[in-house]
Amino acid sequence: MANLLVTGGTGQIGSFLCDELVNRENTVLCYDTRASADILRSPTGRIRTFVGDVTDFDGLLEVSRLNSIDCIIHLAALLVLESKEHPSRSYRTNILGTNNVMEVARLLDIAKIIFASSVTVYGLPKTKTRGVADEDDIPDVPCDPYSTSKAAVELMGRFYRDTYGLDITCLRLAGAWGPGRYSGYTGQFNDFIRRVAVDESARIPEDFAYTGAKLRWLYVKDVGRCFAHAAESSRPKSYLYNTGSERPFNASEVVGILRSLFPGAEIELKRRDEPTELSRTVAGPNGLDVDCSRLYRELGFEPRFDLNSAVKDMVDLERSKLNLSPL
Repeated sequence: MANLLVTGGTGQIGSFLCDELVNRENTVLCYDTRASADILRSPTGRIRTFVGDVTDFDGLLEVSRLNSIDCIIHLAALLVLESKEHPSRSYRTNILGTNNVMEVARLLDIAKIIFASSVTVYGLPKTKTRGVADEDDIPDVPCDPYSTSKAAVELMGRFYRDTYGLDITCLRLAGAWGPGRYSGYTGQFNDFIRRVAVDESARIPEDFAYTGAKLRWLYVKDVGRCFAHAAESSRPKSYLYNTGSERPFNASEVVGILRSLFPGAEIELKRRDEPTELSRTVAGPNGLDVDCSRLYRELGFEPRFDLNSAVKDMVDLERSKLNLSPL
């Protein structure tokens, strides 16, 4: 059993991660700018929530010191669309906040840090294998606040790992989908499934309707399990792991699963011959596949859900919120 601090712990991934960590007999301190999350379902007493901001170094240091933290899992960040709307706040949260986490770990000799990056750093790179990007390919980072901040913290983490010997692992997320977030870039995909689940008409967001898309997104419960698994791994061989599904999927597959579950549902899929402007530089939706084999080969991660079971799980969860019968 360990004492873990999760920044951004009331967010979509953080909530399921905290739940998973408690199920593994850990004590969890959820550190976030808001006090509660309605999808935290763990027994009271095993998760404590502390309201704080990762940009507040002194506050983060004090909380970590007083609670004898063994491991920090750092998820707090402004995401794609919010970062474009608030670039200054994005850089403070995503870069300064991450530096505060690493400095706290260095000063307190905290055993381990796991933090999230994103495949948005890839942009439109020249890859060794045509159409596929792995961890050794050099990103062509798009000039937007989210992508540039994630590229910066990847380099920052490598510096702290190499210079100070900190046990730091970066999980570069291909994407997390599922319940808990229904706005924003991937949130619109989640809202599409939610609408079908509760018997409403729905249309696949055009950002994910490109026929050549290769989505390696992980179901959010498996993302939580992946971070928990990484926290239990003793100093992994590599620093950086592309984190996504074992095989890519696309919008047509999701629509097919939903239509099999809801034969009479009004589901619209307007296929696109090219990515939208927003998705043009986003690996996966733009057709660039992301090789995640290192995650499975070196860390030995095993997802619990495939695409079919994940869609079914989300459908049942969304229906339960409205007291609708499960499928």
